[in-house]
Amino acid sequence: MSNQTVAPVIVLVHSPNLGPASWRPVADELSRAGHRVVVPSLAGFADDGPPYVPRLVRLAAGQGPAGPSSENILVTHSGAGVFVPYLVRAFAAREATAVFADAALPRQSGAGTVVEGEFLPFLRERASGGVVPPWPQWWPGEDLSPLFPDEATRQAVTSEADGLPLRFFEETLPALPEGWPPCRAAYLVFSEAYRHEADQAARSGWPVRELAGEHLHMLVSPGEVAAAITSLAAEARATGASLRALP
Repeated sequence: MSNQTVAPVIVLVHSPNLGPASWRPVADELSRAGHRVVVPSLAGFADDGPPYVPRLVRLAAGQGPAGPSSENILVTHSGAGVFVPYLVRAFAAREATAVFADAALPRQSGAGTVVEGEFLPFLRERASGGVVPPWPQWWPGEDLSPLFPDEATRQAVTSEADGLPLRFFEETLPALPEGWPPCRAAYLVFSEAYRHEADQAARSGWPVRELAGEHLHMLVSPGEVAAAITSLAAEARATGASLRALP
């Protein structure tokens, strides 16, 4: 039997408000560099009503690596960050490293909802008939333009954005998986909106990298983001930075 180490699989998980096109340029860069990459689609996770989070996690994990892997590098963007403890368990690699890319951080204990704080009232104000409109409709069109490198990319990404039930954003997160596996962690910050999360990660001893830009910087500079992901994952492995270090 061969003792050759199986290369890690990089799993790029998009925001529930967007689709896999938001990660496709980075996936292409990583693939060209020889990495094994998976970009699961979360489309349809909300179609059958609550509870939404377990279905989202099962859907992502069901599109995981086809072959064996000793390690997953799980990269989440935006609102997908809160699901990392469940995704780590569901993907079930022997080792896992989580890279949060301008992403929310998960709770370590206690009850919480998918979205918390001042952003939940923002979504409630925009909901109609219990449905929050697609993400591109949350903002004036001119505010979105700097997020995209060109109109073709904007159309590809925004066409995947669907309205979601308000109840999804309000849903109480499941209890953390019992004995959920230890997970190394790092943070990649793009925008000022996620400065607080990046600072919290730094205080927890994680490797942190800043690529100054907007929230969808992975579309604007995919090569730079791809390189930062692999570098941060390697640094997290070397330092032993742990997701459980969060307060």
